[in-house]
Amino acid sequence: MRHKSTRINRLAQVARFLRVARLLLWTIWVIYRERRRVVRAHQRGHYEVQPNIEVLIKVLTAFRETAIKLGVLMIKLGQFLSARADLLPEQALQVLDSLQDEVPPAPFSHVVSVIEADLGKPIEQVFSLLERKATAAASLGQVHRAMLASSGETVAVKVQRPHIEELVNTDLSTIRFVIWVITRFVDTSEFIDLMAVYREFRRTVYEEIDYLTEAANVRRFRELFREQPQIYIPRVYEEYSSKRVLVLEWIDGIKINDYATLEAAGYNRLEVARRTVEAYFFQFFEAGFFHADPHPGNIFVKRGSPPEDPVIAFVDFGMVGTLTKSTKKAMRDLFLAFVARDSHTLVQALGRLGFLGENANLSAIEQGLELMLNQYYGLTLGEARELDLSEVAQDIEQLLYGQPFQIPAQFAFTGRAISVLAGVATGLAPAFNLIDVATPYARKFLGLSTDRLGENLQELLRQILENGRAMLTLPRALERIITRFESGQIEIRLAESSTNGRGRRARNGRSANGGEGRGGMFSLTLVGLAALAAGVYLLTSVHLFTAGWFCLGLAAVAILGLLLRR
Repeated sequence: MRHKSTRINRLAQVARFLRVARLLLWTIWVIYRERRRVVRAHQRGHYEVQPNIEVLIKVLTAFRETAIKLGVLMIKLGQFLSARADLLPEQALQVLDSLQDEVPPAPFSHVVSVIEADLGKPIEQVFSLLERKATAAASLGQVHRAMLASSGETVAVKVQRPHIEELVNTDLSTIRFVIWVITRFVDTSEFIDLMAVYREFRRTVYEEIDYLTEAANVRRFRELFREQPQIYIPRVYEEYSSKRVLVLEWIDGIKINDYATLEAAGYNRLEVARRTVEAYFFQFFEAGFFHADPHPGNIFVKRGSPPEDPVIAFVDFGMVGTLTKSTKKAMRDLFLAFVARDSHTLVQALGRLGFLGENANLSAIEQGLELMLNQYYGLTLGEARELDLSEVAQDIEQLLYGQPFQIPAQFAFTGRAISVLAGVATGLAPAFNLIDVATPYARKFLGLSTDRLGENLQELLRQILENGRAMLTLPRALERIITRFESGQIEIRLAESSTNGRGRRARNGRSANGGEGRGGMFSLTLVGLAALAAGVYLLTSVHLFTAGWFCLGLAAVAILGLLLRR
């Protein structure tokens, strides 16, 4: 009988493999084909060319319907693709948005068996009450309300779906196989780095199915908001948690998008929006560690002190994003390049952040960014407040889709989080202004203390960046030239040279009168003094620390150039 069961399981796995492979081949090929067509047209200057939305919607609708039937990883893949504005245009992304709300729960018998197997106790010894109906069901797990037998505390019990690891491994192998087949016949790297997308997705999934990792995330968030009473993170009951079971404090609150109940409870919706968004900007700009799934089902409003004072509570910490120190530094460089209206440096900063693949057409991307800079550059803070964020997001998505960009995982999560957050905040309070709340956090992140930079400073930064590119390569170039002089690879013949001694001096790279050397040293001295003065001014007078230190660094490069010339 056991042999028969194993055989049936293997047949089911083969059937699933074939179904998933067929679905993925069709989906990935259509996504790649449409993006390749649009990017190539835009590279030729035909910006009116757009993807075939009807075809994309047809294939993604079929993907969504099949994903719901197959469950588990296909639903997760659809959610992952819904955050990839570099792979799909906005209208197509909307087809996948509803996947998070269409997941049926697993049988209650499975929930009981997993809890008893992982905790090593009968269910009655762990929980005096465990509700049969799931309060939330997601692609990889589901949540049930329960009461601890030992203390009577109400808790949320999160349990993984049946055979989750086996199904995840099977589906990941299928995805990898499909990508291997496609890349054997088509070079997709210029438009879509399929293996990079696969690696990001695999890492995300493996982190989410390990509840011990999620428990660590919860503890880290509790520490981050320890001194912020307006934000609440539930505690973890570690003695009742394992890799497949996670027990958290139950949050008794109102869903953030239940507007009627919020008003009936006396909460100020504008204040709820402000506190929620401030919590996220604190995570983005200061902590560099953020809750990456801020849909309304994961954010609650609970009573504070006084009772009408809203406290924002977050749940579900399986998806998190991180911004490293090097990433933050590259983001600052990106901002300075934008301020200087320097699309070339902007492209370089995007490359360091991982937005550009090895085979990306840099000139085409630079042209696209130039168009974007011309559209939004020079806006005052007041004008920025009047921007329709949905239109700006649509412009950015069109740029991402129409140019050979790729979105690194952490920025895909960041963009998705900000997009969802903007929708939540607007729903709570239509008058809420995201720019006003973001400005102080962004200024602190960038080391700025003024609302906006003046035209003279913008021009100064532009010149610094332009000259800096050449200056940063100068020491290396000088070193190469001097080495070639000393090895005799370069020989300078002077018309008036008649002695061997003067010839040898020429081969050593020194002119007879030293005028050229003095001229070059004078230029380097001038650049160094100007950069030093600019750095001191920016640091002490207008407190532009990033730009100031850049200028001081440029002065140091000039001094190094002088030393090498000597």
